[in-house]
Amino acid sequence: MINGVTLKVNVDDYIMNTLREDITYEDVSANAVMPEDKQGKAELICKQDGVICGLDIFRRTFELLDSTSRFEANCKDGDFVKKGELLGVIYGDIKAILSGERTALNYLQRMSGSATITR
Repeated sequence: MINGVTLKVNVDDYIMNTLREDITYEDVSANAVMPEDKQGKAELICKQDGVICGLDIFRRTFELLDSTSRFEANCKDGDFVKKGELLGVIYGDIKAILSGERTALNYLQRMSGSATITR
């Protein structure tokens, strides 16, 4: 687990740069689906057996977009997870969830893939 200081000093810039690259002006898709601010949730479901890694980065991506967001994890980094398993739920502004999901999942998938191969 990454502590809060390490996360802010070393990781936030990487996440923000990735978000800036992905959301260049306005997230048209998120605005089309959800024109008004609204709280909601999204489930993180495992698509393949493997070792999970990067949950702090996943959570932090949404915190940077919505300070009120929260992530309830059902597992921890290093756990072996199975296809179809509910790994956690992210709660927050629907626009923030839609805007950050690609970045959050890309980091989580890459890190989990590396952890799975390494294991």
